[in-house]
Parts: sequence; C-alpha cells; structure tokens
Amino acid sequence: MHKNIAMKMNTNIKSMLTDSVAGVAGIVLAGGQSSRMGQNKALLDYEGKPLIEHMMALLRKAGCVEIHISGEVKGYAGIPDAVRHDGPARAMVDLLGRFKGRHERLLFVPVDMPLIEVSALKEMMSWNGSVFYKNYPLPSCLSTRVTFSNCNSVRDVLASADAQSLDLPPEWEGGMANVNTKNEWEAITS
Repeated sequence: MHKNIAMKMNTNIKSMLTDSVAGVAGIVLAGGQSSRMGQNKALLDYEGKPLIEHMMALLRKAGCVEIHISGEVKGYAGIPDAVRHDGPARAMVDLLGRFKGRHERLLFVPVDMPLIEVSALKEMMSWNGSVFYKNYPLPSCLSTRVTFSNCNSVRDVLASADAQSLDLPPEWEGGMANVNTKNEWEAITS
C-alpha cells in the first residue's frame, strides 16, 4: 500500500514538473519609447483600465500558462530589456533564451494592439512550432528551442525561427491594427 502511494506521488510530481515546463507563456511587448504617442502606450486607459492590463487579460483568455511584460512599465513587474529601447526583436530573442526549457513556446503580442481577437491568439497556440500571420510579424508564437543570432528586426526573428505564416481570416483583419499616435488611439476608442 505504501508503495502505491509513493508511486502515485511520484507520478503527480512528474506531471507537475512537466506541466510547468510545457505550454505557451504570453509576453506583452511594452519596452518601446511611445514617442509618436507622446506618453507610455501601456498606461493608456482602455475600457476603464490600463492598456497593459487589457493585453494581459487577452493572453489569459487565450490560455497562456504564464504572462510576462517585456520592458519597464511604471507600477508593473516587467522583465527589463537587456539593452533598453533596443527594439522588439532584441527583446524577443532575449526572452526566448531566458524561457528556454521552461516553456515550449512564447506568444508575443505588442502592447498597442488592443483589438486583437482572442480566437486569433488561440489559433496560433493550436499550431506546433513557430507561427505568425502572413503580412503581420506580430503577434507571433515562437518556439524556445531555436537558437537565434543576428536578428535586427522581428522579421529576422521569424526567419531564424523558421516560422510558418498562417493565413489570417478576413474577420480578424481589423484586430491587427496597432496604435502609434493620438489620432489612431482616438479612432479606436471613440
């Protein structure tokens, strides 16, 4: 009887370890300067809460096992960029290396894409390997098993990851717009 309990506990521990290593973690890319917006986009009010919280909620709804903020956002625990304001590609490569062995893949979303459909994120997560939508380098879901080098743009990262481009259904197209200026922000919030 003690042997069975010990075996069951051992199986449960192995299962917990496997679950914590596997799965997809969500990353909100929020390390930019927001210079065209004139203020930190992550902290803009969107439907009564900061945009960063909205983006984290979308990743949660999509089923990410953990959610992290890439960059420094006042009032939030984020992962600082290795080189501050060095662009999303460098941040992505750094995070893929940091989370190697902890998660199978990372789902990257920019902080300034509030209209993205949860179903579009879930679709990316349902594929194996690295994927993105054709003509849209972000969001992207990338394998942590790839070794990256010389990536100066998100497109370079996708090429290094040998990411497969997915066709974007027309009904999701409107959600792919990112917001960089006050006029663009007013257009989506009014």
